[in-house]
Formats: sequence, structure tokens, C-alpha cells
Amino acid sequence: MKRKQMCVIVLFLVLIFVLTGCGSKNNENQESSATGNSTKKKIAYVTGTGGLGDKSFNDLGYQAIERLMNQGITCDVAEPSAIAEVEGLLRNFSDTGDYALIIAMGGDMVDPLKKVAADYPDQNFMVLDGFAGMDNIKSVSISQAETGFLVGAFAGLMEMEGDLPNGKMKNIIGVVGGNDIPLIREIITAYECGARYVNPDCTVGSAFVGSWNDPAKGSELTMGLYEQGASIVFQAAGASGMGVIEAAQKQNLYAIGYDGNQNSIAPDNVIGSGVRGLDAIIEETSLDALERDFTGGDFNITMKENSAAAQIALADTNIIISDEITEKIEKIQEFLINSDVEIPTEQDQIEDYLSKVGTFAD
Repeated sequence: MKRKQMCVIVLFLVLIFVLTGCGSKNNENQESSATGNSTKKKIAYVTGTGGLGDKSFNDLGYQAIERLMNQGITCDVAEPSAIAEVEGLLRNFSDTGDYALIIAMGGDMVDPLKKVAADYPDQNFMVLDGFAGMDNIKSVSISQAETGFLVGAFAGLMEMEGDLPNGKMKNIIGVVGGNDIPLIREIITAYECGARYVNPDCTVGSAFVGSWNDPAKGSELTMGLYEQGASIVFQAAGASGMGVIEAAQKQNLYAIGYDGNQNSIAPDNVIGSGVRGLDAIIEETSLDALERDFTGGDFNITMKENSAAAQIALADTNIIISDEITEKIEKIQEFLINSDVEIPTEQDQIEDYLSKVGTFAD
């Protein structure tokens, strides 16, 4: 009788242990489900259509991805060749539920991203250089207009007083943009504002490639601007901008790089590069998302918030930049930080802007 009672007691204890274990496991599963992103340990990076190897926008963002991977974080990369591919790639990443953050590079990705984000409200996204206005998308624009203005001022000064060995001395500069979209038109407008702020009589020519990945067309358009009398051409065209630098080498004239220090690509021809802190914000946002500290919304980072947001990189060029010009650039940076007059976004607003800010004075 005692033996039977002992067996019953043992079986009862085993049953309690099993049930308790199952309950604990179910609670863990429920907790894991409730915390959502706690199981998401990966980052996805969707480049602009220029892809990696552009030595500009996409490669600058990828520097952050490389730093994340060096920390042991798994990062997956997709390189669409056309905007039509972007929505499908974003949906593929979102379907897995594995990603703490999915990054889309470029303002032209805003529309497909918004469609996907609406269907995946619990997924965190990030887009660079465009505003989506959604809580699960961190939309970031970093000093586009200010960088364009600063580069334009640099080009205007170099054309006017830079003593370029092969300069045409016609007081004409140029800019080649990628796609004809509001973002690039804004940069080109700011570029002209900066050039004419320091050099009022400067003429600014512009052209659009119509692609982020057509260096041949970029080179052709740059040749055309040189034929019109330009000595310096600024590239704001992603991988197409490599054609601008190639044309500068062929003609032994000058170019200005963008979104990364491109001076070393052709140090005898690239006189400087406009640089923004894209990689830093991508790395920071990725780490925040992995720690479940993601904040969505629209963020416009200007030099008022971060004085280093727009810079001219002068390292690795063989072109001599005088101390007088570098000092003037520093003063123009101070002007941008302190100015209350907004840089215009369209060409027809330039004259009104210049009438308000006047002309640069040493």
C-alpha cells in the first residue's frame, strides 16, 4: 500500500514538473512575441540603383554596414538596378521578420517604401535623403542644400581666385546631376546660390544624366559643359558621377566629388569633395534598432544641429588650395550655421535669395 502511495506521489510530482516547465516555456514564447524586435538581430541595406562601387552615396552608406559587420552583426545587402525592383526587395526582407532595421538609400525610394511600411507596421525602416512621414520609417536628410551651397562657394572661389593651372578663366562652372528629381534640383540650386554668393558674375551650367549608374553619359554631359567654357564640374550623380571625373582626367580639367572623399580617384583633377555624415547616422540608427530604441519620423539634420554635417574634403588632392580660400570656406560655414534665410529649392528663387543675403565679404 505504501509502495503504491509512493508511486502516485512520484507521478504527481513529475506531472507538476512537466506542466510547470511547459508553462514557463509558453511564458517565454509569449514574452518573446510581445517584445517583437527582441528576436530581430539583422540589418538589411538596399542601395540606390547605382549600386556598390559608386565611390559616393552607396559606398559611403556601406562604410557603416562594414563597421556593423566588424562588430559581429549580420547585414544583408540588395542592389536594385531599377526603382521598379525596390518594393519587391523591401517586401522580401520584411516577410522574414528577421531584421531590426531595413535601410533604403535615396529619396526616390520613398514611394515604394511607404507602400511596404504600411503593410508591415511593426517593421522598422530607414530612408536617406527623403521624407516619408511615417512612424515606422526614420527619414533622414543631411545638409543637402548646405552641402550644395558650400561646394558651390568652393567652386566659385576656385574659379575666381584658385589659380588652377589649366583653368579656362571664363568664370563658368558646371554641375551634373543624376535623376531630375526634387532632391537633385535642390542641390543644383544651392550650388548656384553658393557660387554666386562668393562670385556674383559666375555662370553655372547644369545637366541631368537621367540615371544613377551611367558613367558614359555622365562623361558626355561633362564634356559638353567643358565645351561651354566650364573649368570645374561638380558631380551629384552617384555612380554616373564617375564619368564626370573621367572627363576631367581626359580634358585635364577639374571636378568636385560628392558623398565621400573622391579626391584620390584623380588627385590631379578632383580639387575637393562635398562630404556628409551619412555613414554615422546609418550606424547609429542600426545600433538603436538592435537595442529596441528605434524612433521613426522625419529628421532634417542641418549645420545648426551638427556643424560637421557639411564639409569640403581637401585631403588627397594634388591641387593647391590656398590658405585664403580655406579661411573663406570656414567663414562661409559659419554663415550657413548662423543664417536665418533658407536656401531655396528652385532656380526661380535664386535671385530673391541672393538679394536677401547679399554678397560674401571677407
